[in-house]
Amino acid sequence: MESLPRIEFVELHDLDGTPAVLRTLHTESITTIYRLTDAAREYARPLALALRSGADHRIVDLCAGSGGPVPLIQRRLHASGVHTQVTLTDLVPNVPAFERVAAGNRRRLPDPCCSVDHVPSSVDATDCRLEGTRTIYGAFHHFPPALATRMLQNAVDTRQPMVVVDTKRSWLYVLVFPFFLTLAVLLAAPFQRNPLPRYLLRLVLTYVVPVLPFMMFWDSVVSFLRMYGRAELRRMVDGLDGTESFTWTIGVEPGFTGAQYLIGIPRSR
Repeated sequence: MESLPRIEFVELHDLDGTPAVLRTLHTESITTIYRLTDAAREYARPLALALRSGADHRIVDLCAGSGGPVPLIQRRLHASGVHTQVTLTDLVPNVPAFERVAAGNRRRLPDPCCSVDHVPSSVDATDCRLEGTRTIYGAFHHFPPALATRMLQNAVDTRQPMVVVDTKRSWLYVLVFPFFLTLAVLLAAPFQRNPLPRYLLRLVLTYVVPVLPFMMFWDSVVSFLRMYGRAELRRMVDGLDGTESFTWTIGVEPGFTGAQYLIGIPRSR
């Protein structure tokens, strides 16, 4: 499937007309799926590799949605003796979700060596000024090539390490994963912790009017078709101004999630 062109199409939760509450319910479902599938086990490896290669242990998570997998990854790294400080950011930050993630982190990792905080204001991933290793998990494919390149160029221009993790482009994931993810939404809805009005709305939009399952199915199909291949990532980094000042590593972690990664580390001057 690497030889096929990437297909640029629209995911429903990216549409400007999608109600904010529906977008929040969707991203919360994704965060729950990360937890249920233990995606952090495979997703942690590229970040661990970057940290071993000299990346900053201060993590700036871009496009964090409703928390994403990075706090889960942080716990896994902590268990192996690797300590990080995570800052969650998003263009449209879900501040209540970020605060819940931070509170959960304090309960599970009371040691101040591993903190989680957030930026309550909008952070543009293509023009970020925060210092630390930028991570973007499961969201890089949302950016068309011009914007994706701008994000990487911004990391080079500010000399901040970059770790991009997405799913590899494969027919297996296009044909199988959307059904798996939709089933996960159907099974997990009653167990997701939300304020009562939003919890009831989640149940209605899952079982009475199945908007959320349809949204997950559609968006996951489109997501897998929009994934960047390794050759496309290589062309992208090769075209960056000053790309020679970074060491770039592109690869795929073996395992269930098909985690494909791009790591950029500034070279010593």
